[in-house]
Amino acid sequence: MAMDNTNHNLLHTLSVRLDTRWHHGTYDAEAACPGCHSVFAKLRELDDEAIQLLTNELASHVRANKFPVDLTD
Repeated sequence: MAMDNTNHNLLHTLSVRLDTRWHHGTYDAEAACPGCHSVFAKLRELDDEAIQLLTNELASHVRANKFPVDLTD
């Protein structure tokens, strides 16, 4: 196994959040409603928090050698 399930879940969730963060910026640029701008701005803030949380946890796993050195099967 190249990666355990927990590390996979952290990386996958980070990928989803990064993609979502990008889309919220795009949706905000397309919005005409001031309320929608506020909603997408708040969602980007929440995304940024989640991205930082996930990044910090992944860094912790790297420092603790929770990723295998040999990624071959």
